[in-house]
Formats: sequence, structure tokens, C-alpha cells
Amino acid sequence: MANLESRILKAITKAAGSSFWLRFELTSSNILSTAADLTGAATGDLAVEQVLLSTNSTGLATGTNFEISQSGETYGEDKPIVETVTNLGASVSRSVIGGDTDATNVRILSVTGTPFILKAGVKLQYGCSGSSCTGAGKILIAIKFTRLTNNADIQAAV
Repeated sequence: MANLESRILKAITKAAGSSFWLRFELTSSNILSTAADLTGAATGDLAVEQVLLSTNSTGLATGTNFEISQSGETYGEDKPIVETVTNLGASVSRSVIGGDTDATNVRILSVTGTPFILKAGVKLQYGCSGSSCTGAGKILIAIKFTRLTNNADIQAAV
């Protein structure tokens, strides 16, 4: 009976409509002007519903924009998550959805931040436009995925 319960739990856990989060931590000097893999390829279609960006007391430096892109995307934007590096300085939080829209205390992404569909076989990548980031500051990234197909999954590459 334990095997049946285990298979049922697994089927429910990875069913279309179920959600999960992945968390990543990057050092500013490791964010280059050429895209690097943040994840492996998705095994099924996923919706990226929310992205949270938080920096430590140093934050990111140099670079123009911090970008999360899709490798080989043929639908929608190839760079759906973009925030200026100057907005990711010391101890800040930014998000794709929600947040305070008061102009004196904006917490939503200022460039591009949209929920999007990540197709099977596509990876998420990260980088900086203009020039590579520098310094020892850190950025914590949390991404909420919702399965659009049964058993869709994705794994961190960093």
C-alpha cells in the first residue's frame, strides 16, 4: 500500500496546475555580459508567475541591466525579466508581480517584468547587458513556476 500512496502523491505533486519555487544566489562578479545558464532545460511547459530579486548590503555593481532570459525562445520575449543594475544596489527587493507602486518606494521591476511561459526544452539564463557586473555583492533570486503539463520540471544549474 505504501508504494501506491507514494505514486499517488508523486502524481498529485507534479500534476499540471501545481506550483513550486526555485532559489538561486549569485555573486555580482559572476554575472557576465554573456548569458550563463541559471537552469537546465524544462522537461515540460511551465509558467513563470513570479520572480523576486533581493540584494545583500553590497548589491550589484557595474553592468547596465541584470537580465533573466530564455534560451532559444520562439514565443514571447526572450528577455522577460530585466532590471537596471542601479536599482539592484545595496539591500533592495524587486518583484515581477505586486509590490508598492508609490513612485517614492517602487518595488516592481522598472524595465521588464512579466509572467511568461517557459516551453519544454528551454532554459533560463542570466547576465548583464553593457558590461559584466563587478564586486562581491550578492543577489538572491526566487522564481515561482506553475506546471502547465503533467510532470513538467526544471533544475537549477547554479
